Amino acid sequence: NLAPQKQIHTLKSNGYDGIALRMAKEEHVAQLNEFIDIANKTSDFKIYAVFVRYNFNDSEQDRNRWKEVVDIIKEKNIALWVIFGKQEAGVNDEQVEHILRHMVNYSDTKKVPVTLYPHSWCYFYTAEQSLPMVKKINHPNLKLALHTCHEQKAGNGNRLDEVVYNVKDYLSFVTIAGASKELDTTSRRSLDRGTIMPLEDGNFDYTSFFKALKTANYKGPVGYINFGFDKALEEYLPKSMEAWGKLKSNYLNY
Repeated sequence: NLAPQKQIHTLKSNGYDGIALRMAKEEHVAQLNEFIDIANKTSDFKIYAVFVRYNFNDSEQDRNRWKEVVDIIKEKNIALWVIFGKQEAGVNDEQVEHILRHMVNYSDTKKVPVTLYPHSWCYFYTAEQSLPMVKKINHPNLKLALHTCHEQKAGNGNRLDEVVYNVKDYLSFVTIAGASKELDTTSRRSLDRGTIMPLEDGNFDYTSFFKALKTANYKGPVGYINFGFDKALEEYLPKSMEAWGKLKSNYLNY
């Protein structure tokens, strides 16, 4: 709920080098140029991505908001992350492929890279489950994201290294968060709380995951999902950056 200037200043002052922005509503799109302008004036800080959600039951205007976003970020070295919403009756892979191909081709004409974003309880919900579609479309402008929280919610927490190796050739973004070793699977809310927490508060061991990223020679960005935290920004942002610094030093050496 902070203004764009405050968001970027707060992140920058705590050692973060960028942000990914949610484009769920028209009001978010209206703010995008302001974010871009401020980021351009902030040294060593960038907007890495903007993400849209294509819900099959939404209005045509809402479903096609991605095109308006692409027109704004064209040739700005900002990626478009695409989440396809929950499975709906009558929607199949052929239809989704057609939609995604159109997104990828249109974005390519604007020099905007596209990343398919797997999201729990959605049409694409893990990196491996998304991979066949990315391979089928087989376009250099389409890559794949890996989010530890969504992999953990799908039961892949103990095999994150294997997931990395299986999708490494198509991987453009990785995001992490603090997580619990033992998950409460009784509800979506409990799964969210167990897989998306401040990095310094989690007790999940990411050793094999980061070693896999290193072995796979992953050089892309590592993002931090800070959705729904109870802690104040000024408390967790510096502590999480300190925790990240240790992980990076211990496992990635960059």
